[in-house]
Amino acid sequence: MEVSKKLTVKDLATIGIFSAIMIVVFLAFSIATGASMFFNMILNAVCVAFILSPFFVYMAMKVNKPGVTLIYNILHGILASVFMGPFIFPWFLVGGILGELSMRGEGSYRDIKKITLAWIITSLTRATHGMSEIWFFYKAFVNTGVSEEQIAIQTQYYTDPKWITISLVLTVVAAILGCYLGNKITKKHFIKTGVIN
Repeated sequence: MEVSKKLTVKDLATIGIFSAIMIVVFLAFSIATGASMFFNMILNAVCVAFILSPFFVYMAMKVNKPGVTLIYNILHGILASVFMGPFIFPWFLVGGILGELSMRGEGSYRDIKKITLAWIITSLTRATHGMSEIWFFYKAFVNTGVSEEQIAIQTQYYTDPKWITISLVLTVVAAILGCYLGNKITKKHFIKTGVIN
């Protein structure tokens, strides 16, 4: 019997609930570590890539249908737009589309390698959104009323190849390690017990 690839109301609810949990965890972590501009610029996305990956692995495997990556990125893009302005939304939309395209193929949402690739793309989208404010959306970013200090710090770090490379490489490593851990947890506690079938 062929399983429908169309998202049901239950699927959308699962994506919505887990995306909301992931966003709350992201916000709580960002607030807790927000005092350090260096950490915020360079290491926030690294830690978040690791912390949130088990949620993403579970969500992808539970829904097991196309749309998970795109919807999550769209929701995160909406959140970013609220705090930074609508100019940033296309960045997350493109990231979501690329992440979704990486999941093409039969059984992708049960394939940890493809799930990991989608999460890497999603994590890099988050890691580079602050960079995009300096690289591509500078005028719109300045017009949001952000402080001169923040502009100076973002410009300092996000135009320096060394810090850009460190941030992005560590984000990829954290996403891979997090998905590996998430896969172990999901298999042991949710697939074996029948929560995910």
